[in-house]
Amino acid sequence: MEEADPEVQFHVMAAERLARIGEYRDALEQYLEAARLTEDEEMAQQVARLAARMGEWEMALAGSERWLELDPDSLDARQIRILAWLNTGHVEEAEAGLRTLLSDHEDRREGWRRATVLLSATESEALALDVMDRLIADSDDAESVDVLHSQSVLLWQLGDTERALELAQKATEGNGERRHHVWVAQLAAELEDLELALQSYREAREGAPDDVSLALAEAEVLRQLERSEEALVMLEDMPADGEILYTRGLYLAYLDKNDAAKAEWQRLAAIDDPAEPYRHAFLTGRLAEMLELDEEALEWYGRVDGGPAQERARLRRGVVKARVGDLPAARALFAEVRQSDDHDMAEQAWLVEAEFLRKAEDYEEAINVLGQALRETPNHIEMLYARGLMAVYADDLELAEQDFRRIIQIDGDNAMALNALGYTLTDRTDRHQEALRLIRRALELEPDEPAILDSMGWVYFRLDQPQRALPYLERAFEGEDNPEIAAHLIEVLWTLDRTDEALELRDRAIDEWPDDNYLVDTLKRLELMP
Repeated sequence: MEEADPEVQFHVMAAERLARIGEYRDALEQYLEAARLTEDEEMAQQVARLAARMGEWEMALAGSERWLELDPDSLDARQIRILAWLNTGHVEEAEAGLRTLLSDHEDRREGWRRATVLLSATESEALALDVMDRLIADSDDAESVDVLHSQSVLLWQLGDTERALELAQKATEGNGERRHHVWVAQLAAELEDLELALQSYREAREGAPDDVSLALAEAEVLRQLERSEEALVMLEDMPADGEILYTRGLYLAYLDKNDAAKAEWQRLAAIDDPAEPYRHAFLTGRLAEMLELDEEALEWYGRVDGGPAQERARLRRGVVKARVGDLPAARALFAEVRQSDDHDMAEQAWLVEAEFLRKAEDYEEAINVLGQALRETPNHIEMLYARGLMAVYADDLELAEQDFRRIIQIDGDNAMALNALGYTLTDRTDRHQEALRLIRRALELEPDEPAILDSMGWVYFRLDQPQRALPYLERAFEGEDNPEIAAHLIEVLWTLDRTDEALELRDRAIDEWPDDNYLVDTLKRLELMP
């Protein structure tokens, strides 16, 4: 920056002052004025990039054009200008810029990839698709694999996964390139077409049978298809690296083959000089935790004293400590996680600590912990929901209603919060008509969710309409084996004098959940304890 120019300095200082008081748009305007007056390319860059991040597209356009005046060959400046054109209605200029971008790349694949990235960041999805269609129509390689793949990626980024899959499959016709088969597999898995995903991963692996990431992806699809035994056989043929051994141990644990899973864990733990020591230590700790080898899990998690999984390992150490009954040590570890720069893990540490306090029936302290978190992020929906539930446990219905209503205020279509508030009003108050309206709205949003079906059945029962309640509770119990749903269904059946069915379900529920407080309390109240 040319510090000797007093006018430039004036605009920079004005920008800094405005930024300090939160007037960011006005600050950006001052930086733009400074960039126009100086030959400092870096300032123009900063203005263009910052304006694009803020969605201030007119200023992004002005900043990128100033940047190009100072550096005409800057690819980044050209790309920001194209995006700014798209988002300010300068469609012809944007299309011309994209065509130049495509023609300037000797690698057509890279040119189409860059064009796709820019179009996916366009604020109008319809415009992005129209421009892509016109670029393809004008292209000499409209039916090429790279164009089809780019079009598929754009459609996926815009939320049209089904059309994206159609084009991705077309791109694989007569073409054995691995990445295209992988892309088909990923889209198919997202659409829950697991057979197609499996077929596509296998086609991708034909040219790379020792590719660990592809083998693991195929194994996961097999597991989702409930073909875990087949996945284990396939993985047995792979080199026994850490990822493979961890996954085999995981699948064996899913199949309740704990002795075999522990044998895989021992092979995993015995790997000498792994290529990624922190990753290896984390996986070894994670598998040990799943197998309830608590001391071993703590030891291996403790070895993760660096790398991207460091805070996750610290969090898992806290979970293991809490599970074995050392809640004070666990809370100290959770507090350490929150002191790190890993924002996601810090959020998880608040939630996990609160959950263990709930299990310890220390509801007031759980509310206190979540209150601390919400002082930092007052509109965090997951935190509000968790505190609302804790407030219900603590019989603080005023706080529970406040938190659930705050979520609904932030997101009026949040079925989880609508249902939680509706169920709380049903179960703990006489505001049943109000509860019915909330639950009905939640059910409109998620008509097959067992928890909401249970709430609908329960509110009808509390409104003295047991016959109307019954089908909702039956559907809920079909969707999820749950002791609270079972208790509701038993009570409704008993009320309707369907005695044999009530007693049959009672016996099954007691056998499955003998220590569930809600179920036991319900049966005692109905004098149905065996």
